[in-house]
Amino acid sequence: MIERHSEVKSLITGGGTVEILNLGHHGYADSFFSPEEDEKASFGLPLICRLDVETGLVQTQIVTDPVDRYSGVDYSYTSSNSETARRHWDGFAAYVRKRRTIRDSKILEVGSNDGYLLGQFSKEALQITGADASPYMSNLAISKGIPTFAGVFGEDENLLGALLERSESYDLIFANNVLNHSNSPVSFVKTVASLLSKGGEFTFEVPYWLETVRSLHFDQIYHEHVTYLTVTSAEKLLEAAQLHISNVELVDYHGGSLRISATHTKPDVLPSNLLHYKSIEESEDLKNPNRYKHYFNEILRQKENFLMKLDSISILEDEVVFGVGAAAKANTLLTFYGLGRDKLNFIVDASEYKQGKITPVTKIPIYPDSHLATQKGGVGIMLAWNIGDAVRKQIFKINPKIRMIGI
Repeated sequence: MIERHSEVKSLITGGGTVEILNLGHHGYADSFFSPEEDEKASFGLPLICRLDVETGLVQTQIVTDPVDRYSGVDYSYTSSNSETARRHWDGFAAYVRKRRTIRDSKILEVGSNDGYLLGQFSKEALQITGADASPYMSNLAISKGIPTFAGVFGEDENLLGALLERSESYDLIFANNVLNHSNSPVSFVKTVASLLSKGGEFTFEVPYWLETVRSLHFDQIYHEHVTYLTVTSAEKLLEAAQLHISNVELVDYHGGSLRISATHTKPDVLPSNLLHYKSIEESEDLKNPNRYKHYFNEILRQKENFLMKLDSISILEDEVVFGVGAAAKANTLLTFYGLGRDKLNFIVDASEYKQGKITPVTKIPIYPDSHLATQKGGVGIMLAWNIGDAVRKQIFKINPKIRMIGI
């Protein structure tokens, strides 16, 4: 089910919004298909972003049904899909331990995925509980011994009932790279507030919109990402649930993410980082629609330059051109750049959940990294730029004849 808005209202305030970006028709970026599912793989919708000039929130124009995004397919992203990801979540666990006592704590993770992060606390916490919109990922976590409930947080009363039955409240609630997936972010944070114990803390991560704009990494825009947050807009969102920011940090995950902690109690002194980031965001003019005209023009220039570079590369007869990393962000880039099977022979990816499938819209086959050992040589396009250094080393170990180029 798809809800189209002639007058798109802000998902925080309910006020008006202004169109700032139109990237064309895209499929669900984190959905991959068997080669026989050609028709499903062809599905696409306009990927348009709009700005709430009051709060600075950026959101997608077309709001899709989360059942389509997470239940209609074998949702493919796993928290433990790479050494880089595992190292990041180990660091997140260390961050939490520095701020809170884990022993005797009840922990809830929303968007718990394959359960990797919760597993870090399984021997310390009094209780760990996962919640995920994807039944596929929920079952995967359960198979690993992580108690997990499937449902769309903030919208599913059955899920809320199951979480309340397990515990009246939770001392620590995590929601990493999932709040920005919610169709109803205010309902999401209000549900968090209702489950959070009086002295508890809510910590979440989201890609930082300011870094997306500065870096021109438009590929982090896709249908699953309903909202794009700054510190300013995140503060407004949390205020709707009477939650207050207790700490904010910038971490390097996904090319730059916000890690924000919030509590029921307003701190006596506002965190210095909160004021710091809000000041930077104001100076960057992120609430001004004209700011994004320049951003979009730079994206188009970047696209033109890359396609010219690709066309100029000399490809030998026995060589292939392939992509490296079947990340969700890669699908936005491939679709926007028009890089289909006529340009890329295949994509390699380490995730067993993507291998043997094809990409949405562009329909490029995905093979394991080991497939490169069968090639005499070729040109690899680094699509998973956020873990590029680690992936390059792996690729060159498999086949030192490969040449790599960046976007």
